[in-house]
Amino acid sequence: MCRRGILIGILALLCGFALALPAFAGPRIERITTPLGIEVWLVREPSIPMLALQASWRGGASSDPAGLEGRAGLAMDLLTEGAGDLGPEAFQNALREKAISLDFSADRDYSSVSLRTLTRHRARAFELLKLAMTAPRFDDEPMARAKAQARVAYERSRANPNALAGERFAALAYGEHPYGRRASPSIESLERIGRAELAAFPRAVLARRNLALGVVGDIAPDDLARLVDQSFGALPVEPAVDLPPPVQMQTAKQPIVIPFPNPQSMVLFGAPGIAREDPDWYAATVLNQIVGGGGMSSRLFEEVREKRGLVYSVGTQLTPYKAASLFSGSLATSNGQVAEALNLVRTELARVAQEGVEDDELAAAKSYMTGSFPLRLSSNAAIAGMLVAMRNTGLAPDYIEAYPGLINAVSQEDLRRVAQRLFASGDYLVVVVGQPTGLGG
Repeated sequence: MCRRGILIGILALLCGFALALPAFAGPRIERITTPLGIEVWLVREPSIPMLALQASWRGGASSDPAGLEGRAGLAMDLLTEGAGDLGPEAFQNALREKAISLDFSADRDYSSVSLRTLTRHRARAFELLKLAMTAPRFDDEPMARAKAQARVAYERSRANPNALAGERFAALAYGEHPYGRRASPSIESLERIGRAELAAFPRAVLARRNLALGVVGDIAPDDLARLVDQSFGALPVEPAVDLPPPVQMQTAKQPIVIPFPNPQSMVLFGAPGIAREDPDWYAATVLNQIVGGGGMSSRLFEEVREKRGLVYSVGTQLTPYKAASLFSGSLATSNGQVAEALNLVRTELARVAQEGVEDDELAAAKSYMTGSFPLRLSSNAAIAGMLVAMRNTGLAPDYIEAYPGLINAVSQEDLRRVAQRLFASGDYLVVVVGQPTGLGG
């Protein structure tokens, strides 16, 4: 029996055991509204004297103007490099003195903060959080250091096939739309980003109206509401950020090749996906698990790597951006096998669209997805992150408990419908970095 068949058999067997287990009970979520009107989702965990806070604001790298690519990430990274009357070293020392972890970041659609602290140090932690959000300094030394690190990262990315493929793919897929631009700085954009540009980003994005906030730990609701109003209540009510409009990704008839001196090629392929809010989302996640998201048990891994040895790696994923949705995959192979491997991927996806999948594949995917879901909640910080993700997606507080049922409700008919939506047209955007042979375009 092939490896995929063995893995599917094991997962199907585990599925039978899972059905005999009691239903997964998610954490009890309390919805709190502070006196200033800020909504917080709280999971109380009094057994551990710690707090984990996760917050996000709608608005990230896709809100950077053309020419200032990477501003969002730089600005958020620098928020803990001095604030108020505390310089960079003093601010970091204040965090270390109380063992407080405070990190800001930005991705395409969101800016985020993660805070972890012992409960007894919560007042100081929220005080430093407020300072970082409302009075960042952007001093010369940390700003120069951050920009120097960004230059090094950019130069290294010029020799990274994955980075080159992703950059070209985004530019071709989304064109002049903000998703088509870099999320990290380039040498050119770094020259244009100064203190004024950096300071403008948190002022525009960090507001109460676009805030999603989740907290897990040892704290009473009234105490949390007071601390939240003292810190996040100091932010403006309305954001002033420009959000990207909806966009449909573009495909191409022929693969796009980026010459790169390497005996191997990296291939990135993709097509329009399914939005997170779409009723077919859960069916799409199950289908992706079967097709390419399931590691060694996936269709593509078995057909392209195990049976024929054409690739070193292959996999797929769904990316639900706020203004677009994407189904994408990647593979790595020798230059001489790119054409054959890519053709086999296209053939297999078309076969799934035409014939569907086997019952044992569906059962195995459901077993893995429902069985592994609780592992996403393995820490207070992970639960806080889940709370924020739920709020950003408009999910109800019972989503965690409802998730297994949503996955188990996916039928073969659902998978056939979704496979038609994703794969029937055969239209993909393909970017190859390397020196492939036998490819057109």
